[in-house]
Amino acid sequence: MINLQISYNWLKRYIDIDFSPEDLSEKLTMAGLEVEALEYLAQGLDDIIIAQISEIKEHPNADKLQICYVKTEAGGEEIPVVTGAPNVAKGLKVPFAGVGRTLPGGMKIEEVELRGELSQGMICSKDELGLQEERAAGIMVLDSDAPLGFSFKKYMKLDDYIYKLDLTPNYARCLGMLGVAREIKSLYAPEKKLIKPPISFTEDQSEAHISEQVEIDIEAPELCPRYTARLVKDVEIKESPEWIQRRLKAAGIRPINNVVDITNFVLMEYNQPLHSFDYNKINDGKIIVRRAEKGEKITTLDEEQRLLDDEMLVIADPKEAIAVAGVMGGFESEVTSQTTDVLIESAYFNPVSVRKTAKKLAMHSDASHRFERGVDIEKAVEANNRACQLLEKCAGGRVVPGVIDEYPRQYEAAVIELDCERVNELLGVDLQESKIIEILKRLQFSVEKKEAELLVTVPSFRTDVSRGADLVEEIARVYGYNEIESSRPVSKQRGQRTAKQNFEKRVKELLNSGGLDEVITYSLQAKKSYQDLNLTEVEGFNQFVEIKNPLSAAFGILRTTLLPGLIDVLASNARRQGAEMAVFETGTVFRNVGANKRPIELNKLGGGLFGAENNLWQQDAPNFYQLKGVLEMLFEHLQLSDFHLEFAEARPYLHPGRKAELIIEGQKLGFIGEIHPQLAEKNDLPQGAAIFEMDLDKLFALSKAKSYHYQQITKYPVLDRDLAVVIKEEIAVGEILQAIKNAAGEMLKEIKLFDIYQGDQIKSGYKSAAFELKFQAEDRTLRDEEVNERFNKIVDHLSEQYSAEIRGN
Repeated sequence: MINLQISYNWLKRYIDIDFSPEDLSEKLTMAGLEVEALEYLAQGLDDIIIAQISEIKEHPNADKLQICYVKTEAGGEEIPVVTGAPNVAKGLKVPFAGVGRTLPGGMKIEEVELRGELSQGMICSKDELGLQEERAAGIMVLDSDAPLGFSFKKYMKLDDYIYKLDLTPNYARCLGMLGVAREIKSLYAPEKKLIKPPISFTEDQSEAHISEQVEIDIEAPELCPRYTARLVKDVEIKESPEWIQRRLKAAGIRPINNVVDITNFVLMEYNQPLHSFDYNKINDGKIIVRRAEKGEKITTLDEEQRLLDDEMLVIADPKEAIAVAGVMGGFESEVTSQTTDVLIESAYFNPVSVRKTAKKLAMHSDASHRFERGVDIEKAVEANNRACQLLEKCAGGRVVPGVIDEYPRQYEAAVIELDCERVNELLGVDLQESKIIEILKRLQFSVEKKEAELLVTVPSFRTDVSRGADLVEEIARVYGYNEIESSRPVSKQRGQRTAKQNFEKRVKELLNSGGLDEVITYSLQAKKSYQDLNLTEVEGFNQFVEIKNPLSAAFGILRTTLLPGLIDVLASNARRQGAEMAVFETGTVFRNVGANKRPIELNKLGGGLFGAENNLWQQDAPNFYQLKGVLEMLFEHLQLSDFHLEFAEARPYLHPGRKAELIIEGQKLGFIGEIHPQLAEKNDLPQGAAIFEMDLDKLFALSKAKSYHYQQITKYPVLDRDLAVVIKEEIAVGEILQAIKNAAGEMLKEIKLFDIYQGDQIKSGYKSAAFELKFQAEDRTLRDEEVNERFNKIVDHLSEQYSAEIRGN
């Protein structure tokens, strides 16, 4: 968005509108010039009047106080005011607030005694009236011709409203007062005339033509298609007239001196940035518009030295660069109090070039703000002439005859073909061709008829219009959005989730039921986070898609995994003394495949937890086993029963002995493990915090292949058997569990691991694993002999395959 301040009274000088300030605020917003705030300049100044100090007496009881007697009308009553202001003097005209009045800051004036002397009002300073932020050194002194008893706000012309606008970039034409006035005329007052300031000044014929004193050479016409210059001599550098200062302040611009203020005044009037050079500081009177040399340096007006490159455009003389084109002038050629001759530049610079330069140099100015969005190339000379007129009037300057107008690349107006039927189709209205032509002409487009189409010529100030759709939008604005009837799109379909969306919804519900809360983290992340978590060492996680123009380094890449966001969530809660936390996230990750190809997008499911206290397996890894249990529940409900863990490959961000691959029906879907102890400590996480991540698309594909079958609950009883086996320490318990399933056959309905033990009763290098087995038949009651036979077959298989021994009681 583009911020702009405009004055209601100043705007009325360019178009005679009869809208109230509040009505105009609404109309500007409806026109697309959103009014963020409407401020009354004279707020709290209604009761301030002009008074005169008629007599001054020393305060009898205070050395630093004086008693001023003021009157608000000739021959009127003298009112005593006690003050400590150092600049009071008899006969001064001053702003005065009487008893009962309230100042802009909220102070109510009351009759008081100060050190025994009566004070019946206040002689005000500028800060007390809200006219400046810093504390004033004394009271505000008015001109001697200020009318006694007259309203202070009217005398100071403060009876004005300021509109603070938020403009989208396509409204860059409205960054000047004439542009806003033109917009109001086009939309709301076509019968009114646009009142452009009459420009007239005297060229001093005793001076040689400017072409004999100034030379312009454009070496980079692709970056500067037009450059104009005028020369004004014998200017007197001083304060600007009060009316110029008042209007600049209303626009939020601080007055400096008359020359600088005039260039800013024309900037706000025409939306054309100007720059003033001290002509006598330009070597040989020659201006060269060229690309900077690589490594070239310039000290800009803010007294900062800037390093340039050969993609930047500069204004130079034969010796050195004297300005960064379209951004900021140079310190060496600036106008100072000793300046007498001024060269005024009014040009058009390539918007892309100015934007790149301003960004590289970290310099954003009012000029670059406008050049980046495109100014009216055809008004360069007119704006320059306006500056000359004001320099003659307000600085006593002599205008040198002639203007230099180097225009190597002439403006060619765009001509757009517009189909009226297409306009009506897009807007859902029925406008006659004549109405469409009328609207376009109101907006100052030229229109010619060509068979069934209109040929529309775009004016030079409409840099935002380049195609038919832009014209349709303009027609809609003038016709009125409120006049277009709303309608719903016709559809015979009812919205519904896809199978994949339903699957993801079910996964979230199951994880919620398992005690995990859903979180959503940013897709834009910092590369440093990956380095800190040792993720860059893993293939895939280091395939970064980098953002060309990030808001900051914290949002410099697209995530390649969900882990940094999940770990950050866990760590943030741990730092806030959270005793436990369990979260999950589904989201897209992005991997760079190089060769200027589109990044691949993968849907992932990840999660983590800490704070689990139930150390059921006595492995000092309660978080790991609780998270594993939640995943087992998820897979069971998704009918993915063939799930087991395998020892994971090297993952430097996980505990070296507590990590595993998630294997489902023979496919590797992801991993689970504890966060590496060093990383946990570095991120303020409790030791043993566990995380997982898996491929959600693969999980969906496996689940999609399943079909749900329902069967009647078996009425025959279940026979239980417990099996405790001693196996070598390196054999995975999951592998034993799978071997039991394979040997038991369909008779085994359920198997659960309920104990793992290593201790005094188990020889070194071995461990004991205990399982609960449930046997059941669907068509009969099982006999003990049948179950014992199957049980013995399992034992024999484990003994033969894994050298397992049955552990006795």
